[in-house]
Amino acid sequence: MSPNLNPIIDIQGLTKEYKYKIVVDNIHLKIEDSCFALLGLNGAGKTTTILMLLGLVKPNKGTASILGKDIIKSYNEICNKVGFLPEDVGFFPYLTGREHLELIIRLRGNTLNTEENTQYYLKWSGIEKEYWDRRTRTYSRGMKQRLGLAQAFAGNPKVVFLDEPLSNIDPLGRDDLINKIREKRKEGTTIIISSHIIPEIEQLADSLAFIDKGKIIRSGTFYEITQSIGLNEYEINRINYTEEISLNELNDILVAEEDLIIDKPTILSEKLIFRTKNPGKISNLINKYKDFYFMPISGTLNKLFRKFIEGNKR
Repeated sequence: MSPNLNPIIDIQGLTKEYKYKIVVDNIHLKIEDSCFALLGLNGAGKTTTILMLLGLVKPNKGTASILGKDIIKSYNEICNKVGFLPEDVGFFPYLTGREHLELIIRLRGNTLNTEENTQYYLKWSGIEKEYWDRRTRTYSRGMKQRLGLAQAFAGNPKVVFLDEPLSNIDPLGRDDLINKIREKRKEGTTIIISSHIIPEIEQLADSLAFIDKGKIIRSGTFYEITQSIGLNEYEINRINYTEEISLNELNDILVAEEDLIIDKPTILSEKLIFRTKNPGKISNLINKYKDFYFMPISGTLNKLFRKFIEGNKR
């Protein structure tokens, strides 16, 4: 998380009620510069919270700010700095993928190098070039999802909201897009993700909030939450192959650090597994290398989800 004293998003008492049913119940959250995940079952209030922050749904009570600006009073100013991928993304059927992205980039005030930026995001999203100038009504669901992800990041917004970003994407495509979302995070974009697909979130988020029946059950950094309940197993995965440094060399660097690694790490083909009580320090070390990604061991987030969400229902 960023050491910046001012959070990127500051939520104070947001509440939304529909026909006497409270959907979001007096939530308080401070979201720092991070990849932040809002986790909960269907109907927990995730999407409604995002829509309120985007100014698309008006809260009954409470306030919130994005980049220091009130979400209602400064709506137009915020819009130029925020990207959004809705769960059910839609497009004008008679516009092409290229035309959609050109429109988004211009709306965000990035009029310089529009063509170059448009081509970059079309390529970045993984849409085949032969479809760039075809109308979106000819796109498959997966291609529309890729275009939706491209339009969320096009124009370089400061904050991007992604609601179920990898739905309709095949397994191989998901790995590719997860790496691309990580890439945008490393470039400095604050990313807010809502999803019920735990393995995706586990590979992306460094901060979390669990929401159930409209209430925040637990929030904090991934590392803080895992440490607080006694989980200290982590893994480092190779995600690129620039040969900047080998996995064995990285292992030697970590082991050489005093009181950092508990026991001897296990080295698998493309993964390093170990225990530590200082994940923050390891995260800072790993950030120096673009070939590797550090996270709690696979399955940890599922354990947290069961503890905080399913445990809340007992």
